[in-house]
Amino acid sequence: MYQLYRDRPLLVFAIIIANCLLSAWCIYFDPVINNDGVTYLAMAQYMAEGDWQSAYDYYSWPYYALFIALTSKLFFVDIENAAYLLNTLFLISLTLAFVSLVSELSGNNRRIVFIAALVILLFPSINKYRSFIIRDFGYLSCYLWSLYFIFRFCSTLNKNHLIGWLLFAALSCLFRFEGIVFLLIAPYFLLLFSSTKIPHRQTILVSLSVLIVILSSALVFWYVDDKYASMIKMAKHTGEDVHGLADLFLANIRDRLADQEASAWNYTVVILSNIGMVFYELIRRMAVLYFFFTVYAYVKRLTLGGALFKKIWLVYVFTNLVVLIVFSLYNNFLVSRYTLATALTLLLLAPFAMDYFIDRAKAGGTLAKGSALFIGLLLVLISLDRLNLSTDKMYLKSAGQWLAENAAPEAKIYSNNKLVIYYADRGAGANLDELYTLDRLVDLFKTWQLRHYDYVAFDADVSNHSENTIRQTLAYHLGPPVHIEGTPEDHQVFVYDIKSRRQRR
Repeated sequence: MYQLYRDRPLLVFAIIIANCLLSAWCIYFDPVINNDGVTYLAMAQYMAEGDWQSAYDYYSWPYYALFIALTSKLFFVDIENAAYLLNTLFLISLTLAFVSLVSELSGNNRRIVFIAALVILLFPSINKYRSFIIRDFGYLSCYLWSLYFIFRFCSTLNKNHLIGWLLFAALSCLFRFEGIVFLLIAPYFLLLFSSTKIPHRQTILVSLSVLIVILSSALVFWYVDDKYASMIKMAKHTGEDVHGLADLFLANIRDRLADQEASAWNYTVVILSNIGMVFYELIRRMAVLYFFFTVYAYVKRLTLGGALFKKIWLVYVFTNLVVLIVFSLYNNFLVSRYTLATALTLLLLAPFAMDYFIDRAKAGGTLAKGSALFIGLLLVLISLDRLNLSTDKMYLKSAGQWLAENAAPEAKIYSNNKLVIYYADRGAGANLDELYTLDRLVDLFKTWQLRHYDYVAFDADVSNHSENTIRQTLAYHLGPPVHIEGTPEDHQVFVYDIKSRRQRR
């Protein structure tokens, strides 16, 4: 980072300004927070109010929410704006780390560094999530900086770079579990460095390896116990023969088999289809073209000239893929943005291929220049498409805000969409303590527990027959809605005033 600032301070300044403008633009087009954001903001609100126990009781990996609370206190802004500000800072850090990495790999080549800055600033899979309140940007930032410092250490054998690598690898654990995995494989890298001429290398590397293995193993044990203990317990209650992680793994695969025979072939098909899903999501996150640039740069050996650099890059890519495949098999799902760490690691090579094709286009004829122009235009259009994602959830925010203005502060509200509750300003407890789903709403209605609430806000897909039936049933028993938000052709929120109906009776 210092080297990048020393050599190109204007580029660093431009990256900072560009990130601020891009984040502001994306938040303007999508001013409704994501569902996970509700959880993080509620936890941060507890922390800001000094109620640490409530935050920890809900989620035992609370560090992202803690950073939001600290940002709120430090910059004197509310919790929601603090989250947006924090994510913008993480995005600036992520962008600078990516450009610094490419600079290191290119020998500080001016044009390649400039291409890298444009690529990461306009990378569609980053811009798609700029308006989201998610911890991924904190993880990705620390992840890229750890990779940067390990490359710097390869070049300099400076112990400070070794410390920087381990420090950022440890910090990444505060945001996502994957950070622990990269701590676990750290001794492998230390073994790679054992042939270098670092002073006292044997004592340093052995001590670090032992410390890292102990620390990361303890973190893995704690994380796995915290995350999967309840799943194992639930599986036992349903009568499944599940007593540990291996049993849970096999049970999840059996669920994927459905009515198929539990044969070795069918298990293999499930695993291969899962691997295919991971690669599909990865290539999709790389917007296809960037993936081809990466493959071309690797095959043509346009970068990663040093054997050590190549080994480290391959280990990071391979480890990410293994984590994604195992995670998706264990949990039977894969959120698309989880592939971003792998995508960004691969993307490091793309600027080298782009630089190569620019040279070829300059030296080539009309066809080569036209092809280069077409591909460049296509990349710009792909990037701009992700900068124009206007929200389709504004009606949820409007419904919640109507309730915030018209319902008494002590009024109890239930909705099958947690965003309505968040914008109804019911407080951190209401956002965390209740399960806001359609199934839960139906259950509350059937058991007459809805009478304990003052308002019901039903988010319905008006084109869905079953949801329309629920809406008509609610109207029959609770009376006509007192407020409706949304469009008749799409989704609408129907607000029912239960309290007034009780009082009339």
